[in-house]
Amino acid sequence: MKARQNPLTKVEAFIQRMVEGPFALLFPSRVEPVELMRKLERAMEDNTLLQGEGRRLAPNIYDVYLSIKDHQQLAPSLTMLLRDWQNNLVDFARHRHYTLRTMPVIRLHAESSLRTGEVRIETELADRQAAGEGAMATQALSAEQLAALRAQLPPGQQLPGIPNSAGQSAMPSQVSEPSNPNWQSMQNMPPLPQAWLTIRLPQGGQQVYRIEKSIINIGRQLSNDIIVEDKRVSRYHAQIKFQADGQFVIFDLGSTNGITINNTPQMRQHVLRNGDRFIIGSYNFVFERR
Repeated sequence: MKARQNPLTKVEAFIQRMVEGPFALLFPSRVEPVELMRKLERAMEDNTLLQGEGRRLAPNIYDVYLSIKDHQQLAPSLTMLLRDWQNNLVDFARHRHYTLRTMPVIRLHAESSLRTGEVRIETELADRQAAGEGAMATQALSAEQLAALRAQLPPGQQLPGIPNSAGQSAMPSQVSEPSNPNWQSMQNMPPLPQAWLTIRLPQGGQQVYRIEKSIINIGRQLSNDIIVEDKRVSRYHAQIKFQADGQFVIFDLGSTNGITINNTPQMRQHVLRNGDRFIIGSYNFVFERR
């Protein structure tokens, strides 16, 4: 069953394409995993079905169409990315109080008609008729689709609720207690040190943002941890990530104007040291840590 989209959401999506389309043509950039994760969240949010008592049912099938180049760039780490995106969607549904019948299934497709940086996501709600409580009904998926899904999984891992050749099925995790989407990268991680950003605002004054989690997203979109209200800033512009080696690294997420770090413009990646300064749009940041 295809999830119905809110008419207002369709208008918003059209306006977004009209605004971002010309920039994507002039300044094509590859799709970054964190950007795709946000698009999956938006696809879930935009395609929920209203049920009784105000509850919303979220789609559990996500077909993601990318350019051939973007698909090739993501392929080497696809298994880990699919697992992270899947767990992130579960966590997103839990925080939004959406009903999610099964663990989400995410399928990536390369499409020659798409340009680098373009993404199209189609969602679907697979029925679970006669498949048992919490299990996914295979009627909604063809044999070819099932084979493609199994090919994306590591050896020995099964699709949630879908029987293998021996007739056994793997039941999905409970939505109420999802695993951490970054569990693999967080294994053996050192404790997060005290660190903060002093943000100098364009209208004057400053704010202090304490870094209390391993990933901080910066951009114009309201879902970012730090929102930069500047038209020159991309919706998802930059990310600060705490690494296993105990260092904080700032990454550009394929933005149009990049990041100026310690007076060097258009930087794409940098290990942050105490006292480093960087500029995103008209906002000035000073990184400090103990």
